Amino acid sequence: MDRPLGSARRYAAALLSLAGEGAAAETVAADLDRVAEVVATPGAGLILDDPRSPVAARVSAVEAAAGAPVNPAVHTLMTMLAGRRHLAALPAIAEAMHEALDVRNGISTARVSTPSEIGAEERSKIEAQAKEIAGGAVRVTYDIDPSLVGGVTLRVGDLLIDGSVKGRLARMRERILSAAG
Repeated sequence: MDRPLGSARRYAAALLSLAGEGAAAETVAADLDRVAEVVATPGAGLILDDPRSPVAARVSAVEAAAGAPVNPAVHTLMTMLAGRRHLAALPAIAEAMHEALDVRNGISTARVSTPSEIGAEERSKIEAQAKEIAGGAVRVTYDIDPSLVGGVTLRVGDLLIDGSVKGRLARMRERILSAAG
C-alpha cells in the first residue's frame, strides 16, 4: 500500500529527532535502508502485512532478512507500522529520512533525466554544473526517460534546466504558434 509522502516525512522527521546528530543519525538511516530493502522485495508486503501473523513475528522476520538487529528506534517504528499493517511504507520513510539528512547537512538534491544511460565523463560534467547551481554540496540522482529523445534535463531544487530535444521542440512550437498568433 502506498503511503502519502507527508506521512513518510513525518515518520522520518520523528526518527531523525530520536537519532540525534552525526554518526548516530547515519546509523539509523542505514538500518532503515536495510529493512526498507527487505520490505521492497516483490511480494514481501503481502506476507509482512498479514494480520494472521503476530506483529512481533513480522518485525523479527524483517530484521532477520535484513541480516542484523536494527537500532531500537527503527525497531520501534517497524513494530508500530506492523501493528497498523503499514510495513510497506518503510521504503518511502527511508527516502524521506535521506532527504531530511541532506537538508540537515546542507546538501542540495538534483535529478537528472536522460533518454538513455550516460557515461562517467558526462555524469561528472553534469554533477559539476549541479554543484555550481546549488552553490555547494549536491546529491545527484539519475533516471532514464526515453520520451526525451535526446539531451538532458537537470532539476536542482525548483530550477529546471531543460536541454532535451523534447523540450527544445516544445519551445520551438510555442514560438511558431505565438508568431502565427
